[in-house]
Amino acid sequence: MTERTKKILFAVFFILFSLAMGYGLYWMFFRAALPGAKPTTTSLPSGQLPQAGTGTPQATSTSAGPGGLPTAGGVAAPVEEGAGAPTTPSKIHLLRDGVTQAISGSPDGNGARFYNPDDGRFYRVADDGTITLMGDKQFFNVNNVNWGNKTDQVILQFPDGSNVYYDFAKQQQVTLPSHWQDFNFAPDDSKVVSKSIGVDTSNRFLITAKPDGTEAKALESLDENANLTHSSWSPNGQVLAWSETGTPQPENGQEIILAGQHHENFPALMVPGRDFLPNWSPTGKDILYSVWNTDTGDRPTLWVSSGDTASIGANREPLKLNTWADKCAWASDTLLYCGVPQDLPEGAGLQRSDFATLPDDIYRVDLASGAATKMNLPDLTHAVRTPVVNKDGSKLIFTDAANGKLYSYDLK
Repeated sequence: MTERTKKILFAVFFILFSLAMGYGLYWMFFRAALPGAKPTTTSLPSGQLPQAGTGTPQATSTSAGPGGLPTAGGVAAPVEEGAGAPTTPSKIHLLRDGVTQAISGSPDGNGARFYNPDDGRFYRVADDGTITLMGDKQFFNVNNVNWGNKTDQVILQFPDGSNVYYDFAKQQQVTLPSHWQDFNFAPDDSKVVSKSIGVDTSNRFLITAKPDGTEAKALESLDENANLTHSSWSPNGQVLAWSETGTPQPENGQEIILAGQHHENFPALMVPGRDFLPNWSPTGKDILYSVWNTDTGDRPTLWVSSGDTASIGANREPLKLNTWADKCAWASDTLLYCGVPQDLPEGAGLQRSDFATLPDDIYRVDLASGAATKMNLPDLTHAVRTPVVNKDGSKLIFTDAANGKLYSYDLK
């Protein structure tokens, strides 16, 4: 191909390319402005925004939940106080939106006391939900709190094994021996029971002392059985500890040995299962407890019997509720409320920690009539922990084991 031919072809190509580009620019920027073309913008007076055109209704597949709001999958989510506008007032009230620990009923029966791990302080919550500071004293990283029954005294245990006694009324603080473990206050708070655990097994005892550690007295030698002995001072003052050292019973039953202050030879308590967990009635007249066995699918089951040492274990009755005794709170000697897991699987008694956050129903248990009634709780999806019933029986205060928050439930 000659040089002249190449120049002619290049010129033709350039002309065609220019025509194509010109047409493209015309189509994009000028065609819409010609007569008969549909405008793409709307001209409005200065300062106004264009209005939305008339839309076409679109069908949706969601269904309305409480208050008419749609919920995913057509399932209405539970609504708590402060979370929305339920069709009926919620009985569940969020009292504190933060991790709350060591709930205990107030000495006057109105509300409860608790520990706030975020600031290391202790607070009181009234029946109406008002929260007040018990004192400015701070204790961080508390592992366990043992409350007085009639007074605002506490014994605090820390992860490093140290123990501190504190009296909020007197603002008195005392460091207790680190080899003392498992504290429990006497009914009048004048003493505590504890285990003194020496390095040598021959130097391990069940002891009593004043809460500040003075006047310590050894009651029983524990030897190799320290881990099988548990402090639990009954409200009538008769029993201050129990142990799993009795003779093994048929069908996984246990013989629970009870200890008193004066070496009493109390009758043993025979229980039909393992992992005995007691919860004394307010006067100590009765004892509620949970155990599990193969007949219940290794699920914990509630039982109640006489708690008086003269007739301990008499009138034993199953409550036919699968839960742990410390998820129950006494309203009186004949009435209690229990958090009962809605779906407790077989074998839960063998590894409780795996099922600690299961949602609970609340049951009202009337021992006088023998009736256990599930209360109407359409909005309850909480895992009840350390429940407390206030003095007039109108509120159940508890923490949620799943999130640590503090709630109350209207019983009336």
